[in-house]
Amino acid sequence: MTVQPFRGVVFDLDGCLVKGPHAIPGAAEAVSRIRAGLVAVRYFTNDSSKTPADMARRLNGHGIEAQPGEVLTSAVVAARYAAGEHPGGRVLAVGGKALRESLEEAGLKLVDDASAEMVVVGRDIDFSYGKLETACRAIWGGAAFIATNRDRRVPVADGFVPGTGAIVSAIAWATNRRPKVMGKPSVLAGRAAIESLDLDPAEVVVVGDSLDQDVRMGKAVGATAVLVLSGASSLADVARTQAHYQPDAVLPDVCALPEWIDQRLENLGR
Repeated sequence: MTVQPFRGVVFDLDGCLVKGPHAIPGAAEAVSRIRAGLVAVRYFTNDSSKTPADMARRLNGHGIEAQPGEVLTSAVVAARYAAGEHPGGRVLAVGGKALRESLEEAGLKLVDDASAEMVVVGRDIDFSYGKLETACRAIWGGAAFIATNRDRRVPVADGFVPGTGAIVSAIAWATNRRPKVMGKPSVLAGRAAIESLDLDPAEVVVVGDSLDQDVRMGKAVGATAVLVLSGASSLADVARTQAHYQPDAVLPDVCALPEWIDQRLENLGR
């Protein structure tokens, strides 16, 4: 039997490698072992409030090797999509500096009023009723509605905080419009991750702590999906999940991943 080894791993960040200001114990060593096996690594976060360079610095600060070019964010995917749909178009960004920078780098023109052709919504800790009204007016006027993600909550050191989905849902409710979602678990997100590796999906494993985000994205693009129990999802959640969204493996945390990969190859080679 021909063994097909994994040649790429796509890691989630929060809840998988880091949690708030701390790294998951042993995460740096696990990533290092995987890299030592000549496996390409990508980091994918739904957090649109940080640039790839910001995320790389965060990971390196925890001893996890990362280059900005290895990091994908939902803001980057959203900017590329928006630029493809409306090259040079006017866009209203509901979000922070990182989202705005991604949109500008994609050649889009930022506006702060309802004349926008597109409304792109990301994490915005300064979200207000005024921003809600402007976004709604733009969408009522015909603007495309794009969301970086619909995360309900984000894991932090002492629990969770509300995610971007809370803001997206407010705009969706008021406008009666469904957004085009760019981040995990969308197929667009999965394709972006696979294409960045230049690999076949069968050669890639997606690893994360969320059944609804990471596992679904991996399944959507035909990659192997591994759930780690260090963040959002539990074994009880796995038991309630439909068969076609079940993870290919459930591990206590990312530290168990290198051994799981080795064991899988050993089993396939028998």
